Amino acid sequence: MVRVSRSIVPSFFTVGNMFLGFFSMVSAYGGQFSRAAWMVFFAAFLDLMDGKIARFTNSASRFGVEYDSLADTVSFGLAPSFLLYSLYLKDWGLTGIFLSFLPLLFGSIRLARFNTQLKGFSKSFFSGFPIPAAALTLASFVIFSQHYFNIPVKYPKIMLLLIVIVSILMVSTIRYETFPPLRLRGSWLDKLKFFSLMVVILALFIYPNQLLFPFTALYLLSGPARWLIVLSTGDSTLEDEVEIESKN
Repeated sequence: MVRVSRSIVPSFFTVGNMFLGFFSMVSAYGGQFSRAAWMVFFAAFLDLMDGKIARFTNSASRFGVEYDSLADTVSFGLAPSFLLYSLYLKDWGLTGIFLSFLPLLFGSIRLARFNTQLKGFSKSFFSGFPIPAAALTLASFVIFSQHYFNIPVKYPKIMLLLIVIVSILMVSTIRYETFPPLRLRGSWLDKLKFFSLMVVILALFIYPNQLLFPFTALYLLSGPARWLIVLSTGDSTLEDEVEIESKN
């Protein structure tokens, strides 16, 4: 009985994640595009928390992984696709429907592929661009453009390029780093990472509309940049670590 009640706690966060994805679609349908984009960010926060709570309470389970993937499909696949269609592509006919479908299509393929390869509940890195990061990259561009230009549609060609890039990278095998453990105790490098992250978080809180897209874009580019370095130098030691799990 204790095991059952404890395992329910992370699921509340997963339900919240799914609800915010649905709320994002409702907001996009009503023309509240910035709010719809922000709902994707709040969903990502709950998605992060449910995994941490599951590990903290030792209640991680296969059911939790599968249910989390369903929520992620809604919040980071369907919601961004609907937002992009509503804001940029609804006047493009069938072409617009197809293009806006790509994040949902490739995001769901990524989730299904890595769930079948699941080996554990921790990970040292991601193989391919994580679907939450893909959704946040697209949503942050909406926030960025809405903040600076305050018009319904700006730079649709840039958004089309982002759609194609994040979709391809989600199903690629390009390596993306996870956040390293952050500790005040330890080496000077651990402390530097901790304080650097605190500075970044503070900057994002102060200037979210301006900085979210640049930061997500940097993470997007970090994977291909690493791949090109490995390809040009032939230093395979950069890729020697074994991925434990990468459901995102």
